[in-house]
Amino acid sequence: MCNVYRVLALSTLVAVTLTACKQDPDIGYIELRTIPAVTAVQQPTFYLDMVKLEPVKKGVAVLRQRVGAIKLATEGGMGTPALLCEVVVKKNRITTVTVSVLERPLRCQCRTGPGAKDKPARSCVS
Repeated sequence: MCNVYRVLALSTLVAVTLTACKQDPDIGYIELRTIPAVTAVQQPTFYLDMVKLEPVKKGVAVLRQRVGAIKLATEGGMGTPALLCEVVVKKNRITTVTVSVLERPLRCQCRTGPGAKDKPARSCVS
């Protein structure tokens, strides 16, 4: 139950931050979540368009990105990133990408925009 309040507080904080900031017309946001929330030691390394990301803390990271399609990848064999999914970043919207780290291969699901929690999850473009 405590996790639900934490998620609600984080979502509210993100929404307030987005409305308080001056919006760049070509910017959107990606909320990257890992299920279950794993420690940095257990967590796979993630890449957005070949740029290595910092470890996701407590299972959640919010990233500011340019509008358009962006590739989410994880470390593959021989040190090269392996594509997980392609995420569409929309102007002034938060696209939530949930990565299930218990499944092999890793799997991601996306939700975009306000009210996304009420809508069924759709698979990211692969």
